[in-house]
Amino acid sequence: MIFERILVASDGTDASFRGVKVAAQMVARYQAELLLLTVVTVPQQVVLAATMNQRTIEGYIERLAQDSLRAAVAFLRERCIGAEVKVAVGPPAETILSEIESSGADLVIMGRKSRDEPKDLILGSVSYRVSRHVRIPILLVP
Repeated sequence: MIFERILVASDGTDASFRGVKVAAQMVARYQAELLLLTVVTVPQQVVLAATMNQRTIEGYIERLAQDSLRAAVAFLRERCIGAEVKVAVGPPAETILSEIESSGADLVIMGRKSRDEPKDLILGSVSYRVSRHVRIPILLVP
């Protein structure tokens, strides 16, 4: 199978960075397009803060996105791999699934971390939830 458009989701963790590394290899191998996606979740207290204007919230989102993508963008740049970078806002798993549908990707790559947090034992990790509902091939990188 040859892939033409690969979506890699990154949240700035070591696990997601491993996914970016594998995505870079796949892009080089298949001469595919790369979409680097990060999803920013805006805490409810930020949304409800009546004193925050739209520009303040957008600045908050931009800072979170830059922080989560810094290492991935630098890694890709060092290897001369171009990528479309997209920042989306919302609940991570649902937003990633939506972006997969709208992006035209034919492969999804995500880093997978161990379930260390109690909420992950109950809800499942983001990569697990995405893998349960995605309609295209997904590569989970341990």
